[in-house]
Amino acid sequence: MATHKALVLHARDKPLVLETVPRPMASTGDAIVRILAADIVPYMNDVLTDKRPYPLSLPMTPGNTAIGRIHEVGPDSVALTPGQLVFCDITIRARDSPSVSILYGIHGGGYPAAQKLMDGVWRNATYAEYTRFPLENLYPLNEELLLGKLGYSISDLCLMPVCLVPFGGLSEVDIKPGEVLIIAPATGRYGGAAVAIALAMGATVIAAGRNATALESLRRTHDSGRLRTVQLTDDAAANTESFQAAAGKPDGADAYLDLSPPAVQGSSLLASGIRALRPFGRCVVMGGSSGNIEFPYLEIMFKSIRIQGRFMYDRKHVLQMIQMMESGLLPLGEKAGVTHTEEFGLEGIEDALEAAGKLSGWGGHVVLKP
Repeated sequence: MATHKALVLHARDKPLVLETVPRPMASTGDAIVRILAADIVPYMNDVLTDKRPYPLSLPMTPGNTAIGRIHEVGPDSVALTPGQLVFCDITIRARDSPSVSILYGIHGGGYPAAQKLMDGVWRNATYAEYTRFPLENLYPLNEELLLGKLGYSISDLCLMPVCLVPFGGLSEVDIKPGEVLIIAPATGRYGGAAVAIALAMGATVIAAGRNATALESLRRTHDSGRLRTVQLTDDAAANTESFQAAAGKPDGADAYLDLSPPAVQGSSLLASGIRALRPFGRCVVMGGSSGNIEFPYLEIMFKSIRIQGRFMYDRKHVLQMIQMMESGLLPLGEKAGVTHTEEFGLEGIEDALEAAGKLSGWGGHVVLKP
């Protein structure tokens, strides 16, 4: 039987172990992918050590979204072929109940139907030389265009999932070209990606954050008359006034994307953003705050504000974003302001996890290259 190398997590209080294990074989409905590079999210070490108690089925091979090549396809594949460059999406949905989903290699869902997916064939993810993916989770990429004409690297392509997350939310509230969008905070990993994707969608963007240097970096990266920045303060009313002034419209901004991180508790930022919206404005919540949030009740009611939560993205969003990349509308890598990329092999996973944890802001990126 053919073998390959994979990182295996046996217990949350023990480090990952690099092991030689049987290589998976393709079956109906799936394909085997040779992993070229896998994204490492900044909080991955917290997941593995149970600081973020995401449900995982042990032992297992963890992972994040990846770029790979098709190694072998199942008998029902009609489009994917061996050698093809593909984007590997880790949002795995139950085929007989698509509302049931897991994040392959990082989150088992936490309820019985979802946990069944991770307990079975979708246990071992992308921190390995080879892994199995459902056919519908593999998206062909135009290698000649992306790696050739546009000059991206494989590591640059690993930024796709960072852009996809906010794209799912912005699509959910139907951001249109010419609309004014507030993004806050906009200087973190997903906030910086949200700025790039919103500009590519044709919006005028108000990027907000506390770090003046990071805001200036966004300004330099996106030399666009459609990008405005607001430095946040502890004064909620002043933040609302700054948003309204930056919007440049008497009735306020059209939409607000909230990306409050887990560390934020009791922040007035969300309320400040909502108060800066026009009547019938939209707010989409996509951050990681675990606490309760307060809304300006009467303002939401009188102005008919829509508030929408959104987790991840759908298949249509992946296809749309690939079109945006391949057409040149959406920049990646240095063109989007990501100037620092670190690459590690499987044997360097502990250093990779530590490096990723330090690069939580926009501009830095860590990938694992099996």
